[in-house]
Amino acid sequence: MTQVTNTPYEALEVGQTASFSKTVEERDIQLFAAMSGDHNPVHLDAEYAKATMFKERIAHGMFSGALISA
Repeated sequence: MTQVTNTPYEALEVGQTASFSKTVEERDIQLFAAMSGDHNPVHLDAEYAKATMFKERIAHGMFSGALISA
């Protein structure tokens, strides 16, 4: 299990790094669509997404933003 530590702003130093990874799963996309009301087919419909510049479904931008700010 990953340990999360709370570092006060004053303790941050130039050069420090942190990392986070998450495998986005189908349920993440479905739950975020339900919660946000964003039912854009580029997120939910694989056939629709194939015809876009992305060529496949993509996660909601704000879902990604929520992970960054967590």
